[in-house]
Amino acid sequence: MFWTVLGLLARLAVTARGLAFWRTSRPRRIVIIGEEMVQARRGEAARPPGLKNAPSPLPTDLHYDYWLGDLNLSDPVERPLDRELSALCQRFAASDLPTQSRLRDTASIDDFYTILSYGRRSAVFAMRDRRVERVRDGLTAIAIIELSRIDFRDALVALALLYHAAVTIGEQANELLQKAATLAEPKMSELIVGFLARSDDQRELHQWGYTVIETNRGVGLVGWDFQRYEPTCALHQIGLSLGKLVEQDKYGPARVALASQLPAIWLSLVDDNALRRALASVRGVATISAELRPEASQDFRSQTITMFLVEVDEEGAAESLLRLAREKQTRANSFSIAAAKQTRLFCLAIARSVVTGTASFETQTGLQRFAIGMAEILRNQVV
Repeated sequence: MFWTVLGLLARLAVTARGLAFWRTSRPRRIVIIGEEMVQARRGEAARPPGLKNAPSPLPTDLHYDYWLGDLNLSDPVERPLDRELSALCQRFAASDLPTQSRLRDTASIDDFYTILSYGRRSAVFAMRDRRVERVRDGLTAIAIIELSRIDFRDALVALALLYHAAVTIGEQANELLQKAATLAEPKMSELIVGFLARSDDQRELHQWGYTVIETNRGVGLVGWDFQRYEPTCALHQIGLSLGKLVEQDKYGPARVALASQLPAIWLSLVDDNALRRALASVRGVATISAELRPEASQDFRSQTITMFLVEVDEEGAAESLLRLAREKQTRANSFSIAAAKQTRLFCLAIARSVVTGTASFETQTGLQRFAIGMAEILRNQVV
């Protein structure tokens, strides 16, 4: 299955969450971002031509659509591909070793990442309908994968999500993972067994950069960024509403992360003393991020928008942040700013190009279209 550039970005976002935990749970070592993926690509290139040219074991007419949000776990919708991959996993589990090896060998690295997406999605669906089959199929999906042809941290993150789903619905998570290990090739089996050997704290969902939220369709998963998070209101619900605001415009899909921070750099060099005081009052931050859609610009790959939703201890701090944002808007910046405030809630939108030498798609004036919607969403909240 073909991965677009934006699909790769989503894949790297998942990897980054696994890397955040990996750095805190392993002895200190030099980490080169992308090193594991380079090695995975080398493993893919080393496959015999006969295997590379063999038909994919995955359906060729179905795929997960990045722009429809299929790689986003906050509120996924079941797709036909989920059912097809569930059937594939069940066939794999019931097959003999030569058949399993053939299926694994003929799958490409892109197939593996499609399978990983299925595994992560299965964790959410399992928590929604409380069916252990969802967890079992998701773990079998991981067992299909040849570890040397993916970034191993992506498999660890998927294992953590499925382990959490099993525990949540009251199933024997250890037994389910041990069964998956018996279906996996040796390196993946070792990874699964190693995950089970971790302490309870190391298997905890937050440690892997995710947290559970409630949506209209049931539970979902959003990012968790390890900062102080003691809000008095449902920042995740406000964040989802802001995400819809973004998606109704020219951006998407929107990703929400909790326990984030508002980097001082976006409002610095105006009144840094006031900025420090305001940031010291922060109770919690949610971030909402998205990329520009392809139809909006030929430079869409470089264009992003990020909203920082902030709850502070006192209204004066929110007022200070709004004042700083309005002053920053009048200055020459390499990014555009829009801001809104309601009682102790503050929201800051930053749009920019992430590629040096490529101009930002948004102008300062144009981005103000978001300020109206941001303010309306904040007005509907009570803090």
